[in-house]
Amino acid sequence: MKKTNILLCLEKFCHNLSIVVKYDKFFGRGGFCRLRDQSYFIINERLSNDAKEQLFVDGLKAYDFAAIEIPLQLKDILNIPDEKQ
Repeated sequence: MKKTNILLCLEKFCHNLSIVVKYDKFFGRGGFCRLRDQSYFIINERLSNDAKEQLFVDGLKAYDFAAIEIPLQLKDILNIPDEKQ
């Protein structure tokens, strides 16, 4: 899967989890944060697609995916075993 497709899939997955994804130009990398009752990914748009993907993976590690349906493309990226094996 192309890196741009992976990022789009990660963004859609975050949207389904009610996580707001924002891209902007700033110093630093960005990452996952919470403000009041809302979760955000603030990501430096100048980063490579690999670095952006890694920020998503690192931030999503805090979530419990037991009751969440995860797209097959993301299971490998998020290191989640496929129960059907």
